Amino acid sequence: MGTPAWLYYLFGALMLVVAGYCFVLLVLSVATHRPAGRDVDISHTLMGIAMAGMFVPSWAFGPRALWELAFAVLLVWFAVRSMQSIQRFGLHVPHALVHAVMSFAMILMYWFPAGLVSGSGSMDMSMAGRPDGAHLDAGLGLLLALVFLGSAIFTLASPNKGASHHGTHLPAYAMSAAGTGSPASPHGGPDGTTGEVEAMVAIPWLEDLSHVVMCIGMAFMLILMV
Repeated sequence: MGTPAWLYYLFGALMLVVAGYCFVLLVLSVATHRPAGRDVDISHTLMGIAMAGMFVPSWAFGPRALWELAFAVLLVWFAVRSMQSIQRFGLHVPHALVHAVMSFAMILMYWFPAGLVSGSGSMDMSMAGRPDGAHLDAGLGLLLALVFLGSAIFTLASPNKGASHHGTHLPAYAMSAAGTGSPASPHGGPDGTTGEVEAMVAIPWLEDLSHVVMCIGMAFMLILMV
């Protein structure tokens, strides 16, 4: 029995919700001149839009090559950010690393779609495989799915809320680790009306939830691919 169509629409809608939420975060961060987490917001916005088009072909748009280029740029960006974080703070798992892996997975999803790819880059989930018969290696696909599910579980269990977007080395989180109490908002204090709106939207646990939903959606897509 195949996967019910409504499940594709559900995941597609969830991806758009994540994309919309992260786009709002991005606009607010630009308006308040706070760059922390901005790269993650850009990444999740693009990933949400792209994956919605993978789950529901009629929602896809734009050439596949342009999407691949965007995620390749994000892959390089997050890889460099990960190396810089290790150089600065010592050996650890940077929060940027999982976003680099997610960008890599997005490229794989375009190289080895779960369905046939149309000229606009949309994927017909009712038909398996690419025209040339190429498929994603099952081991790699399942490994990536496990990584994303693990990241979702770790994010939910972590006491450092918002770390999925901002890492654990911001001053607020560093003070919390030193025993000064719960971390303050990584966005800083309000800055007029825009800052007040940001404080209501950029809630650390909600940022983490958007990451968790994205991880689960990507894991599900990878399982479909294998």
